Amino acid sequence: MLVTTVRQQYEGVFPAGSPLALAAERAIGMARRLAIEVHPLHLTIDEIVAVHGLAARNAAAWDAFHAYAVPAARAALRSAGLSALDVDLVILETSTLIAMPSPVTALARALGLRASCAAMPVFGMGCRGGAHAITMAQTWLRAYPRDTVLIVTADVASPHFHVERDVDDVTLVGSIVSSTLFSDAAAAAVVSCSLDEGIELLDVTRYEVPGTPDSIAWVATDEGLRFRLTTDAVRSIPALGPTMRALLGRHGWTGADLAICALHSGGNTIIRDAAQALGLTAHQVAPAWLSLTRGNFMSSAVLDALSLIATRPELRPAWGAPVLGAGFGPGFGMDAFVGRALLPDPVHSLHAQRPANPRDAVVT
Repeated sequence: MLVTTVRQQYEGVFPAGSPLALAAERAIGMARRLAIEVHPLHLTIDEIVAVHGLAARNAAAWDAFHAYAVPAARAALRSAGLSALDVDLVILETSTLIAMPSPVTALARALGLRASCAAMPVFGMGCRGGAHAITMAQTWLRAYPRDTVLIVTADVASPHFHVERDVDDVTLVGSIVSSTLFSDAAAAAVVSCSLDEGIELLDVTRYEVPGTPDSIAWVATDEGLRFRLTTDAVRSIPALGPTMRALLGRHGWTGADLAICALHSGGNTIIRDAAQALGLTAHQVAPAWLSLTRGNFMSSAVLDALSLIATRPELRPAWGAPVLGAGFGPGFGMDAFVGRALLPDPVHSLHAQRPANPRDAVVT
């Protein structure tokens, strides 16, 4: 339905047969080939095409933040058997909501976090946000191993749709494809060295491809934030391969050793290129494909993949099996982590064992 709506919005905008009209047709064709079955959206289709101006768009993003991010955080704490008073650091990643004070302040108040709870609000990491938050939590816990970190990701694309007119054909294609790629979502997770189950984090890394800072970007206008996407975003995944292989190599692993991967579901090409860079099988990248059937969840995509790994029996790895997670996005770059699966199955009951190294954090 979303692809059809976008196509309808562009009908008659450009003269038939013009370069921009042909670019729009090409972009719609690309959108139809995305492996997306349904788009969870905060706004209805009618609201998406009717909202105008930065203030209205940002207000809709605020509504979505309260509707999804706060309940997701509460659910994560409840799943970990913790209360808001147990949280020592909250990390919030968003790229679609502008506010000062940061939305992390509203989140802390809604959850009832301690007034002394540390906060790390992060804006602009886009699709890297979830993986970036995990790497930041792991880094924090290396310094403060007794702390508990709450991660929250929240991105809403639906208020930011624009019909682009005064752009070149490359920009138009990127705008239309992105309009049909992203879905709205929020997610949360708890990271702590005291948890018994989840993903034991062993190591993290990041890398930004030189010469690609504008491959994914916001452009601020009076009408609102306009999304810009270039082909550098999908062409840069092979350049991230050496960093991912080096991360695995530090633990004596290759792609073949991984039980499963929580890769960012950035689109067909991104998933395929990431799989090719590491020599991964269809099963190893299945969580990304499954997540993509509901669109690209941006900062929440990697957390969604982790949730699929934990909840779907056919994806759940054996106890202690190697796992890789990676998010790709603005920069253009990557944040990635490796760990071991400590997920219960019929053999291992809940809280069956602790991580081998008490300093290694576990995300759940």
